[in-house]
Amino acid sequence: MKTKSSYGIGKIFTAVVKKIKKDKIFFDIKQLLFNEDGQEEITRKAAFSIKQKHFNPHLFFKKEKIVDVRVVRLLNPRKNACFLDYEVVPCTLPVDEYIKAHPIGTMVQGTIETITGATMTICLAPNVYAVTKRCNHAHTGQIIDCKIDRFHNQKISLRVF
Repeated sequence: MKTKSSYGIGKIFTAVVKKIKKDKIFFDIKQLLFNEDGQEEITRKAAFSIKQKHFNPHLFFKKEKIVDVRVVRLLNPRKNACFLDYEVVPCTLPVDEYIKAHPIGTMVQGTIETITGATMTICLAPNVYAVTKRCNHAHTGQIIDCKIDRFHNQKISLRVF
């Protein structure tokens, strides 16, 4: 009998990129199941939903690329349009690589991409963005000095100078 804990939330799998859309990346995960007759290989379908509107998945992912992914939610394939088994998050994204090169407490420079009300979006590197409070006299295209305060759930918190 299969149990959800054997392939549950938080588990890391090696996946193959099958399809790249503007807001989703689809993966195939091959798993070995052991039963009375021996072992059997099955393919599970998974997807990563892109929530950041500035992230361009075509710059970071390529079709048939092998990627490590972490399961964040189990899905019922019969109850969703894409027949997905998992919702996943790649273990490494451009923001993770940026934080490795620029640890917390580092002073960096960024370009103001957009200003919306009391917030502004700052581009730190290609495909690496942070949303922070708007500073006085800020305008789009301006290069500003920032300090990386926190990094949590693949989001960067900045202090702008």
